[in-house]
Formats: sequence, C-alpha cells, structure tokens
Amino acid sequence: MIRTRNLDVAWRSCINTIIEKGIKQITEDKRQDTIETFCATINISDWQSGKLVPVNYVGLSEDTILENYIPQYLSSEKGEHIYTYGWAMRKRFMFNQLDFIKDQLSSGKSVAFAQLWNPATDITSTNPPCINIVLFHKVNSKIHVTAYLRSNDMARAYPDDVAGIHTVFLTEVSSRFGGKKAMGAVTTISGSAHIYETSINEVKQSFFGSLSASNSNPKINEESLAGPILLRSHNLRGVLPELKIKFPKYSKPQGKQNFYLYFGFKLEEIDLELKEFENQAERIVNGEGDLGKGLRLYKSKTDEGEAVTIDQIKSAKRKLEESNQSRRIIITPNNPWEKRYDLNPLIIQFLLRQGCLFTSVLFADYSIKRILLGIYLIRAIQNEILNRNKYRLGPTAFFFMPANNDSRTVDFSDILG
Repeated sequence: MIRTRNLDVAWRSCINTIIEKGIKQITEDKRQDTIETFCATINISDWQSGKLVPVNYVGLSEDTILENYIPQYLSSEKGEHIYTYGWAMRKRFMFNQLDFIKDQLSSGKSVAFAQLWNPATDITSTNPPCINIVLFHKVNSKIHVTAYLRSNDMARAYPDDVAGIHTVFLTEVSSRFGGKKAMGAVTTISGSAHIYETSINEVKQSFFGSLSASNSNPKINEESLAGPILLRSHNLRGVLPELKIKFPKYSKPQGKQNFYLYFGFKLEEIDLELKEFENQAERIVNGEGDLGKGLRLYKSKTDEGEAVTIDQIKSAKRKLEESNQSRRIIITPNNPWEKRYDLNPLIIQFLLRQGCLFTSVLFADYSIKRILLGIYLIRAIQNEILNRNKYRLGPTAFFFMPANNDSRTVDFSDILG
C-alpha cells in the first residue's frame, strides 16, 4: 500500500518495493523475465499537484503521452490496435459507459463503474486490456476514482495509465459535477505489478542523483479520501475484531445515515466454521440467483459480434490448466451487454505462482454486514477451481472500495463468541 500526493513519489516508491521484494517470474509467452509483486495498491490524493510524468521517467515522454497516448483514451475508435481504452470504454459494449456513469451519479447513486473486460474475448486474447474496472465514487463535492489493472508494467506504463485515467476518464465524469474542483483521489490496484528485467538497470540509473520534487508543489484538493487502509490480520478471527475497531476510527459519512471506508486485507486462512455462509456460497457457485448466473451462465458477445454463454468458473479453471503463468484468469459477473452493474464482487483475478493460487478480489459499495458471505463465496469459487488440481491455495487479497454501514458501530461479537 502506497499513499502519496502525486505520481512522482508513487512511481519511485513502487519501483523500489518491487526491486527489493519482488519475485522472479517469466511471462506467459516464455519470452520475458520480470520481477513481480502482487496487488500493489497506490492512492494518489492530489494528482494535479505533480507533473504528468515522474522525474527521469524511463517510459514515454510527456509530449508523446499527450500527443499519441491520451488520444487513445479520448477516441471511441481503436484504429489498427487490438483495443484502446477509449474504444473499450465508449464502444466495446455498444454504448458509452462514461455517459452511463454520469447519469447514475446524477440520479443519486454514490458509486458507479465501467467494465472494460469482455469475458467472451479477453481470457483467450493474446493482448486483452490491462485496465479492467474503472470505479467512481461521488462523495459530497468530490469524485474519486479506483481502477483495477490485472497486469501493470510499473516501470514504463503505470504513469501513462494514471495520466489517462485522470486526464480523460475522471475529468469527463467530474465535468458534470464542478469540473477540476470536483476531481478527487486516484487509487489503482495492480494485480500483477512488475518490472521487466530489461528495464531494471535503466530504472536504477534514473533514480541515481534525482530527488522527488513533490513537496514543492502546492496542494489543490483539500478533501482527501478516507483511506484506503490495510488490515494486518491474516485470518478471519483477526480480521473481524480489527475491522470492528478501525471502521469507526477511519470511516467517513456518506449522506445522513451511512458511513464508508476503503480497506483491504490479505486472508491466508478461514479459521471460522460458519455453515450458514458456506451453504449460501455453495448455492451461488452452483448457479443460484443473479450472481450465480453471472458466474455460470454469462451471456456475452465476442468483439466480432458472436453471441456466447460462458461458465466463467470453468473457463478460469481451463485457463489455469492450459497456461498457468497467465495474468488473464479473470471472472467478472457484471454484464455491460445487459447494463448489469449491481453484482459483487466486481472482479476476481487468479495468479498461479510458485505452485500456489493467489487471488485478488474487488468489491464496491458493499455492506459490512455481508462481508462474511463475500469471503465464503470467494473460498467456494477457489475450491471449485482447485478441485482435482495439483496446486495449493495461496493468500487472497480482498479490497472493499468502499464498504459501507448504516452506523459507525460494527459488531461481530455474535460470530466471534
């Protein structure tokens, strides 16, 4: 977790962490070596106070980003590219998702999101979008944005992606709610945050002798996001009491009778046997209800227009067996084809590393009272994917961006005894 005012510090902090703590990994096509970390979460509270690119950035120049890269976010046409983010946002699902988001936030919703991932095409594509979810949260006079990226070249692409998210997507949504003054924090979650080994020497040289200039910039946004925070416990018996303490301490009001908090935690084991939630989760995984249908009977179209119905759990399991280094093992139960945006979790990503299945999960606008069902649902999906499989279950990273409750009091005493 990295929290900072602007891009310069964010980029340097993340690069240093990956170099120090990352593990060596080869890409799915076996062609490139990387150093990788999981679920890098970066909160930039005041992106406008810094520069478009970090000092001594090794990626695209500022002019190239402005003249060639940002236009790909603005246009609904993809040209000769397999995809662009502008096309995925505005045209992939036959309507403009940014307009839809503005309408939802204008009509009283506090949270709305766009989905750029198309299950019918992307899990088998050689080059699917790295940005999968772009989530907007309207809090009083501010619009905050959270983006989930399944794969992120942190050395040469992360600043470009944040520039596009902020200068195009956040700017366009905020234009209806006060323009620049309404633009709040940008949070990114990078499922696989990595550096290609071919970039390491250049990155180290760029750091040598250069200092961040972030503190010399005036602060623009006075209202910052509440969080995100990390819970430190790694099992349910520790997570629940910690959440009980930290929710009233860090949460902020949303309207008159609701409170919200952005938080995440890494769960290594479920040490509570709660049959009620286990049974509910199993029924959903077997296809019960709208969420179960979104997992098992997802009605979609390919980018060429072919209608298909997908069992996303089977699809993820098959991808795991066929290409176990993949960063494309994704489940997304919501369906832009049907303008369906009310199902949680928004996205689940699986990464097989060192013989273990690592999982990251994003929930949004989710009730604290349903948190146990959400956790047991993910465990049930993991069990289904690993059934008759040689791999072990690794840690699961849960992100709630945000979670909400009708009071600041959170009580799990009846569960914990």
